[in-house]
Amino acid sequence: MQFACAISDSTQLLEAAHEACQSAVKQLAGAPADLVCVFASPIYRTNWPEALALLQEQLKPSVLVGCSGGGIIGGTRECEAVPALSIVAAHLPGVKLHPFAITPDELEQSEPGGFWVDKVGAMPDQQPVFILCVDPYTCEPTKLLAELNATYPKRPVIGGMASGGTKAGHHALFFNGELRREGAVGVAMTGNITMDTIVAQGCRPIGRPVVITKSEETIMWELSGRPALEVLRDVLMGLPASDQTLAQRAIFVGLVVNEMKPQFGSGDFLIRQVTGIDPPSGAIAVAEHVQVGQTVQFHILDPGAARDELR
Repeated sequence: MQFACAISDSTQLLEAAHEACQSAVKQLAGAPADLVCVFASPIYRTNWPEALALLQEQLKPSVLVGCSGGGIIGGTRECEAVPALSIVAAHLPGVKLHPFAITPDELEQSEPGGFWVDKVGAMPDQQPVFILCVDPYTCEPTKLLAELNATYPKRPVIGGMASGGTKAGHHALFFNGELRREGAVGVAMTGNITMDTIVAQGCRPIGRPVVITKSEETIMWELSGRPALEVLRDVLMGLPASDQTLAQRAIFVGLVVNEMKPQFGSGDFLIRQVTGIDPPSGAIAVAEHVQVGQTVQFHILDPGAARDELR
């Protein structure tokens, strides 16, 4: 197997795609690019189709998947809120690729089992591993992942949510030479391949775990019988000055994964962004459906925590 990783921050999308392609081709040293994953800033959104055609022409991948993102990483560089395009190209001898795409309407009607075997084109006993890119405004990732997990138990799925946009239609999903604006795209891989996953969420819990006592869809109204925003304010007021500085950048909510554990620490939470607050009512909205009885804890971004998790 061979892998190539390339990134360009050219302000012109076609130039960025050409630069990244040339670097990837050089790194592969003549080996064909079986799988290409592409991630690009939504700032480029005006001429996606031309860029996809260029990528297909220069890399000639068997499968191409990817999405737009507010932050683009390649090699040792990270570009956030600026133009950038990143490519990961892989030569995968002995691996069969099963590309698939799903629309919101298909996901609404889908069920675990035969639907997904037909959609993906791989049987559960082939033990596929998955790469998946999802548009958060038009696709319900919880349902999607639950059905994949039920159909292909305990198989790893890596990828994430397209980002950088503010409403449906602002994100791009790349599927071979096709540009999609909704749903999800992915590829299953079978054959001579195994895949391990490492997650470094880069967040550290603050305050204490609390239980949601009133909620509605993605809104937490009350935590432990008090307005959610009031609980958050008390947590922030109790932080040392250094943590208060970190908290000014972003606040996250950690949803406990296993409620049966006697105590919770880093790694025990599903991290979701705070997407809004309503001071008059004390409500907090998060990027996930929440339920009464769930245990949550507020988190802050911490570079030290990310380094520790990766180690």
